[in-house]
Amino acid sequence: MVELIFSSLAIEEQPAELIAVFFFEDERPLRSEARLIDWLLGGMVSSRVRQGFMTGKLLEMTLIPSNERVKAEKILFVGLGKTRAFGYERVGKLAEKVVETCLGLHVYDLVLTFPNPQRFELEWVKLIEVMMDGIGDGLQTVNRPENIRVRFVGGPAYCDQIIKGVKTVKGSLRNPFPFKISREPAS
Repeated sequence: MVELIFSSLAIEEQPAELIAVFFFEDERPLRSEARLIDWLLGGMVSSRVRQGFMTGKLLEMTLIPSNERVKAEKILFVGLGKTRAFGYERVGKLAEKVVETCLGLHVYDLVLTFPNPQRFELEWVKLIEVMMDGIGDGLQTVNRPENIRVRFVGGPAYCDQIIKGVKTVKGSLRNPFPFKISREPAS
């Protein structure tokens, strides 16, 4: 069973094993969650970016310990590629790869964040559909656990949009998987 948790807690307060933080290849300085996590880590990420150790190229992944700067144990920085290429297909592929990578690391409680779809003129329901299909594709691994928690972080309106989208697309997923929905903090 996959528990989809929609949380309005700050990203650094998420009690998860891993936070997946996304950043674009052509966007400097870092923005949103990547910028916040970089700040909490004392600029380590932006330093690695300047040195060329992290680029933000599509599906580039860098796993680092949180060093107790956030509640999660690990942080997975994931490259989004170029901003102009960001779209539905990319969201599905990213969700699949992150879930697949987490299962390979035996991480079963993860936080996913994505850029605001309105910034890219994407429709919420279609975005949720490709994201859920990507999660379903990522779950097709051989070492799939019995239970996994996937948290989505955002304000109440953001969480409401995602929950509405999940309920709308539930019956049309390519690789349906059993899931339940919960909120943190409970409403």
